[in-house]
Amino acid sequence: MQKKLLLVGGSHADIPIIQAAKKLGLWVITTGNNPKDLGHVYGDEYYSEDYSKPHNIYLLAKKLQVDAICASSNDFSAIACAYAAQKLHLGGHDTLDTALTIHHKDRFRAFALTEGLCVPQTVTYNQESRDNYNYPLIVKPIDLSGGKGIQKVMNKKELDKAIVHAKALSKSDNVVIEEFIEGSNHGYSTFIKEKKVVFAFMDDEHYFHNPYLVGGASTSLHYTQAIANELNHDLEKMASRLNLVDGLLHVQFILKGNRPYIIEICRRTPGDLYVKLVEYATGFDMPKAIIYSVLSKKIEDYSIKKLSYITRHCVMSPEEKIVNRVEYGSFEAKIFDKMVFYAKGDKISNPLTYKAEIDFIRYENKEDMQKSINKIVEDIIIV
Repeated sequence: MQKKLLLVGGSHADIPIIQAAKKLGLWVITTGNNPKDLGHVYGDEYYSEDYSKPHNIYLLAKKLQVDAICASSNDFSAIACAYAAQKLHLGGHDTLDTALTIHHKDRFRAFALTEGLCVPQTVTYNQESRDNYNYPLIVKPIDLSGGKGIQKVMNKKELDKAIVHAKALSKSDNVVIEEFIEGSNHGYSTFIKEKKVVFAFMDDEHYFHNPYLVGGASTSLHYTQAIANELNHDLEKMASRLNLVDGLLHVQFILKGNRPYIIEICRRTPGDLYVKLVEYATGFDMPKAIIYSVLSKKIEDYSIKKLSYITRHCVMSPEEKIVNRVEYGSFEAKIFDKMVFYAKGDKISNPLTYKAEIDFIRYENKEDMQKSINKIVEDIIIV
């Protein structure tokens, strides 16, 4: 009998996961409260459900008698999957308590600081001592991703406003306040097996018009074995302390000097087709590996076949405008894959979030990337 997989989501970012599951012969059911999400048409069935409500996802999975459940590129989805999997005794997921420790920023910071992991220091809010804080600080809702609700603050007045703003967006009405770390931004996507890092890919993150929304990522030009060793040490310590199941473990970090400060962590895919960036850059079939993980199947080969220099670029605009087309300048011959979202005549009303398309750029070598990468924003434009 064909096995059923519930993919708790269905956005464009989930399409490679859905395709991988279909290729493995699974019956794929998608969900979420937006029936227009682009991924739904790639599955076999769609059920409308709000995955920010874990119990609802559990009831859906139970009703459908699914054999496995897989998170989409969303923290709420990852938490809902852990909840449902725990109640239904499905493999491939951490306990709910562990999932909350990983995906809720306040709990993760408390855990990380207790365990001596390299993370920013947090600040406990006290109205009387706000003048004495070491500004600047960063304020974040504890339960949101994609840069939502994040603000850098320089004084107590800005701090109070940022807290109100972040709490208004947070479903849990809670925030974390932490020291501002200045450095370069990166992602580190790993798979763990028996509490050890067995695959790792490091990227350089690119931020364009929104300072807290990743607008692109590339094979890292900053990678060193020393950075990898420090991250692996922290991730393996975390895997051991939290008894993490085998599978994906992704972090974002800020590199200050030679120290990687972990600022975000998750056990679900990053958005905007990040899994394709990893696959194109390394030859490692990340979507297939994710499906194997939730099926509790063994992955035999975690090796990087060949490291290629690739950029995943989200095409955005610095201003409101009507979209006519996208021009690529000197990158036209380097773009080998893309996902197009725009239609001619679209009105860009929010430049901080609007994406016309996602482009994948291949460079001849490391030197070609170093020479070209800073030209992307001026060359690839919406007109």
